[in-house]
Formats: sequence, structure tokens, C-alpha cells
Amino acid sequence: MATVNGTRLCVEEAGAGPGTVVYSPALWTNRQMFEPLRDALAGEYRCISYDHRGQGDSGFGQPVASPEVLGTESIYDDALALLDELGVEDCHWVGASVGGFLGFRLAARHPERIHSVTAIGPSMRPLEPSMLRMIDAMTTAVRLAFRLGPLGKPIRERMLTTVMGNMFGAAFMSDPARSTDRDRWREIFSRTMRPQGIPMIRQIFGHPGNPPELLNRIQRPTLLVVGDNPPAGMKATPEMLAEQEAEELEMTEAIPGARRVVIPGAGHMVLVEEPDAGTKAIVDFIHEVDTAMSPGDTASLTRSP
Repeated sequence: MATVNGTRLCVEEAGAGPGTVVYSPALWTNRQMFEPLRDALAGEYRCISYDHRGQGDSGFGQPVASPEVLGTESIYDDALALLDELGVEDCHWVGASVGGFLGFRLAARHPERIHSVTAIGPSMRPLEPSMLRMIDAMTTAVRLAFRLGPLGKPIRERMLTTVMGNMFGAAFMSDPARSTDRDRWREIFSRTMRPQGIPMIRQIFGHPGNPPELLNRIQRPTLLVVGDNPPAGMKATPEMLAEQEAEELEMTEAIPGARRVVIPGAGHMVLVEEPDAGTKAIVDFIHEVDTAMSPGDTASLTRSP
């Protein structure tokens, strides 16, 4: 456990090497989502994965002064403090969903701390008010389910099914061979879907987005990793898919020199749904960055306020 900004974050390390890779997970999840990628790189790098405050094993049982400390800017502050606490001067940052938000901000504001950014399943725009109202309805149902005790189990199960359908693509959710994987992640999500986890959920879903003025400032090599399989719980229309692709391309164009890789068959949780293809894309990218980067490249960058 690392103590940063008055809270304790669960941290797991593996491997050793001259370089460091830091893994920052998606909402609802924990550091376990990076296991295949961590194992692939631990022979060459110091690999650090952690759980955000209010999530995973960094979550419950700790007092929270106000819900705002669980928002994207506060967990960004945690990420920067964690690098200091662990003595990480610079690193490759690999973030899934909200973890990618943190990577974008670190690269834009502290480029000397970042060799590269990999953002898995990133988004650019904040959620529409209608979506936030749906999130509020869901969290209200979760609170009600726990108040009802055993009678609330059907409500909890229904909410878990909704979350699974939004996080994973249809291919993963319908594949009989992936039932064990689905059971594992259903259990992981269930740990977050309780009243203590709701403040974090609401704050993260109310994220401010990644505006072009932020993305334009990123001068480090950046990889956007996305899937092409629509969420199982949504009836994705051609218009919706076209809009998502347009947003991904807009992000790619907004970050100087960024590239986008599409992992066939994956939904939002790329490294869970297609671990081999997702891992290969990221490992190849990190190796390419390190091959191209000269020792003075990081030192030449200055802090940005």
C-alpha cells in the first residue's frame, strides 16, 4: 500500500529493468485487467499496476472528505503523487478508459515524466446529460438493493448485467468458451457496485472530457487502442458506430503524431476480451518508442503548468 494525498493505494509490482511501465485501470475494475500485458513486459521493465482510490483494493473502509476527491483531477493528483512516492522519474503510461484520461493529463502537463501514453478505450467528449441521468438511476437502484438485503439480490444482479453489457462487446458476452472469464469479471464488478463505490462512479462518469486544447499539448508518442465490437447491452446503429469512429479519429488527429489501432472482436475492455492482440499491439508500440528515443529526449522536455 502506498500512501498518497491522505489515502492508501494498492500497488503491485513485477519485473525489473532500466525502464518502467505504469498501468492505470478502468472504472469498475482493478489492476488485474493488465495481467497479460504486465507478464509480457515484466522480463524487460519494472511494471507497476495500481488501483485508484475508491476502486479495487484501494477503495472501501477509508474516509472520503467529499465526493469531489474522487473525480478525474483528484485521481490525476494521486497518479502524480504515486510516481513520486515510488521513485518513478519517467515511465510508459498505459491507461484503460479513465486511466487514459490520466495519461493524457500527465503527458500534457508533465512531459518529462512520460515516455509514451497508451490509452485503451479512450473518449473525448463528456457524457450527455441523458446518460448521466441513467447513471443516477442505476446508482439509486444499487442503494435500494442493499437496503433491501436478500430481497434486493435480483436488483443487484440486474444492475451487474447492465454493467457487463456496457463494458464488454457482444462477441465476448456470447462466446460459450469465455464463460469463466465473464464470471470472473462479474465478481470484480460486483465489488464496486455497492453503496460505498457510488461516489466514485458518479464522479468519473461526470468527467470533463478531453478537449482539443489539452490533447494538442501532448508531445509524447501516443497510441489509442480501441475495439470494433459494439457493447452487448446496446443496440448499436450504423450512425452510433460512425459517430464513435469519428470521435476516435478526432482524438488521433488532435494529438500530434498519435496513432490508432483497432483490435477486431474487442469491446471497451480490450485487454480482457482480446488479450493476445491487445498485448501485442502495446508491446510493439513500447518497444518501438524505446528504440527510437535517444537518452536525452526526456531530459530536454520541461514541465508545463
